[in-house]
Amino acid sequence: MNMRELLLKALDLEEINLAVVNEIKGNPSKITFYSNKGEVLLVILISVVLESEKLNIAPSKLKIVSNMEKLNVLSDILGLELVDKAEDNFILISQDENLIAKINFINKFGDKLNFQINVKKILEDVHD
Repeated sequence: MNMRELLLKALDLEEINLAVVNEIKGNPSKITFYSNKGEVLLVILISVVLESEKLNIAPSKLKIVSNMEKLNVLSDILGLELVDKAEDNFILISQDENLIAKINFINKFGDKLNFQINVKKILEDVHD
């Protein structure tokens, strides 16, 4: 699909925003978040750590816990509540000494899943 088709599909599905994941050699390398009008909201350069495990998280109950102010915008982009503390089903965004941040997923049992998004860089001024 081209970008126009993706945006139209997002509107058909009543999605507010769209995330496009780019890859290098089959591995995710960048996530670009767009508004449903095609405006770039956020671009992050990433790598991913994934072991063969299903992500058993209920999206309807998902919240975001973050200590990275620059990435708190993901709450608005994804339409998820930003909270100081959550018991289960949340995305944890935290600082890491070797990265800008790491994004982990915590299930309803409080277990960190073996899927991690490593944020290597946040691109703030994006011009297409």
